[in-house]
Amino acid sequence: MISIMATETKSFWAFGWVQDPSNFRSLCNVVAVFDFNSAKHKELVKTILPKLVLKSDGLTDLLAEMNARPLKIKYSHLVGTSFKPRKDSRCNAIIQATVKGQGRDFIGDWPADNFVRWAHCLGFIKYDYADDTFSITEAGLELTAAFENTVELSEKEHTLLTNALLAYPPAIRILSLLSEENAHLTKFELGRNLGFIGEGGFGSMPQSTLIRELAQTSDSKEKNKMKADWEGASDKYARMIARWLANLGLVEQIKKSVSVATGGNVYSETIGQAYMITARGITALNRSLGKSRHARIAKNLCFEMLATKGADREYLRTRRALIIKMLTENKKSVSAEEIAAYLELNGIKATLEAIRDDILGLGRLGLDIIAQDNKYSCRDKVNDFIIPLASNITESDIGLAKDELREKITHISKDYLSLVDLAYDSVQNRLFEMKTLELLTEECGYEGTHLSGGRKPDGVIYTDNLPDNYGVIVDTKAYSGGYGLPISEADKMQRYIQENQRRDEKENANKWWKNFADDVKIFYFMFVSGHFKGKYQEQIDRIAQITKTGGAAVAICDLLLTADRVKGGRCSLGEVERAMFF
Repeated sequence: MISIMATETKSFWAFGWVQDPSNFRSLCNVVAVFDFNSAKHKELVKTILPKLVLKSDGLTDLLAEMNARPLKIKYSHLVGTSFKPRKDSRCNAIIQATVKGQGRDFIGDWPADNFVRWAHCLGFIKYDYADDTFSITEAGLELTAAFENTVELSEKEHTLLTNALLAYPPAIRILSLLSEENAHLTKFELGRNLGFIGEGGFGSMPQSTLIRELAQTSDSKEKNKMKADWEGASDKYARMIARWLANLGLVEQIKKSVSVATGGNVYSETIGQAYMITARGITALNRSLGKSRHARIAKNLCFEMLATKGADREYLRTRRALIIKMLTENKKSVSAEEIAAYLELNGIKATLEAIRDDILGLGRLGLDIIAQDNKYSCRDKVNDFIIPLASNITESDIGLAKDELREKITHISKDYLSLVDLAYDSVQNRLFEMKTLELLTEECGYEGTHLSGGRKPDGVIYTDNLPDNYGVIVDTKAYSGGYGLPISEADKMQRYIQENQRRDEKENANKWWKNFADDVKIFYFMFVSGHFKGKYQEQIDRIAQITKTGGAAVAICDLLLTADRVKGGRCSLGEVERAMFF
């Protein structure tokens, strides 16, 4: 049974998702830290920690915790802290000392955190909310007992690690997507279908936009950088999980050639991080789902994996955890209305549409959920986990705005609700740019593209089927507290407009205006943000007056509603022009 624990804590660690480590031998060593009978634990106490950690950096406390019984280790002692500059880093935590780094005998605090998350999400260690400590599980002890002092995994270790992955729902989601007929999917195609839809913490980079920009980039170093760095959170998770599965022989990494047609041109590029399932992978997936003579494998979940970012993180985690509890502990299927009533009993208010989207997201997380006759049930058994239920959890204004949009949006993909989160997250500004341009081109029917690099606007769009086609210079702004449109940014837009009017390559050699079709003669400008504040309209009017060009500042919720009306045939692009720019 999933347990509810009352708490006054309002924020929790980010468990359940991993971005970096993939070495299973190192993972086994990390798990062995928590087994005081293991050779690795004894080596750490006697040799490694005294060698790598200074007394002034807490060696005495680390050794005391390693020697305590029962063995429960605080998160801070496992992960440690960072140093600036990085070249002056010292080892000050247990997991830092457990794994060798590149060029030094230890790793930093961020990779140490990821190893702790990895061991936790695969069920080898467990977390105690009462004292912020980790300890080993029965599955972890079974893994450390199977250890053989070899670089390669033993057959027993391989089996135990495979079983652990098959109990991790996101791994089942990746295998399920790859098991579809002739599936050969890139990390972007996997990431777009992993996790909760319409959420900034599960964003995926638009693959078509990346392909166009890669195809138009000649510098090989820049292309490699784009391939490595341009990815959303879900793309990273998908890539990481696929690598684990590949290391265990369940999937195979095979390059994929991808082509995108737009504006009368075809762009093609090869994506190296693409995957296909193996025969062993199909067998493992069938076993996890309880097919043939096999019993269905119970799934490991944790509260923290149910949302990863934003002001509503704890609210969403709580809402979704309670939904899982109701779905898995009821013998009969339940309706959204019944779930809403159960949530309200536990202090959580939610719309029916939000509940339905959560259930869809739980399926995209990897749970086997059945929807029939407007009722839901879960085929999976979920191992016990704790829901730390805080009092007076409320939804933020951003969350409420998204709930309102859920009720109104009926034609565009709910995936674009993530733009509301992204509009207030400056760390993900590139993804906000690309998703906004994708919304305008894929859902509204504009031609156009995202533009990257210096001395260019974020993107351009234009019509191609009107008597008088028009183009728009687009600039997106992701700011946590709304956007005031400072003079410097208004001047930058003014320059873009005037460069487009003059089209002099001596003025700007990159000739970004060539992304408009030749027959487009009418132009406008548009700023897009979460919301606008201050005297932004004065800047819009000033740009318009100087350049003789109409423009607008558009809040992201309004843009989403406009896109839905266009996609649903309730508004034409000509009507958008008249309503927005005149």
